[in-house]
Amino acid sequence: MPAMIYSTDPSDWRDLQDKVATILRVCGCDADVERTIETVRGKVDVDVHAVDLSSSPRLTYLCECKYWSTAVPKGVVHGFRTVVSDYGAHVGFLVSRNGFQSGAYEAAHNSNVRLLNWFEFQEVFVDHWKEGRYAALRQVFEDLFEYYDILSAPIGNAVSGNSDRINEYGALLKRFSPQAEANPWNRMIEPRRFPPELPHKAVEIDADGTETELIFSDYSTLFDWHEQRTRLGLSEFGEFVQRYRTGPVGA
Repeated sequence: MPAMIYSTDPSDWRDLQDKVATILRVCGCDADVERTIETVRGKVDVDVHAVDLSSSPRLTYLCECKYWSTAVPKGVVHGFRTVVSDYGAHVGFLVSRNGFQSGAYEAAHNSNVRLLNWFEFQEVFVDHWKEGRYAALRQVFEDLFEYYDILSAPIGNAVSGNSDRINEYGALLKRFSPQAEANPWNRMIEPRRFPPELPHKAVEIDADGTETELIFSDYSTLFDWHEQRTRLGLSEFGEFVQRYRTGPVGA
């Protein structure tokens, strides 16, 4: 199975449409769940309505999410195809928990409606999602990496050549090194460094030095871990500087 945003199935129909909308938002879309739209034939309720704000011209997506225990029949596809056409959407995604009947694919042939299961839908957007999620975290990665310069005024002032402080600082560097490697400068030099290929092994180091090996099988969990660890690192490096600095604030 290719690398996914989420490695597990949605828990119910609401979770399916919420996750579809969340993926689209991370990809730069303005996405609404359970929206009523006005078509040439009247008002219609759709599960997810999204406008891709990152595209020019902007693209409109309609998504119908079927958390059914059976495969979606062709009649549903015909109905959704009509809605997509009547509204003037650029693409319609019909996302099914349990696939589609054989006639459904024929009903979508030569149209702008795509029939996808949950994992296929993620595959369409996974690369765009990774870039969107990284863009949201870029600044915190960059802020953390600034603490890795011992010659910078705040760190150099706090360490002050003291061996105990140097050791404490070194322990912090080791604890948060996976997050420091995700900084934009490393990524510019070696774009594939972050995010890594999945499954990905990482080591989390606690304040007492305890090491725990983690294995990430989806990008959502991986990014969430990096965000939590980066923000923790910013807090702990900041406390280190405040505890030992002797110069004025800003020096």
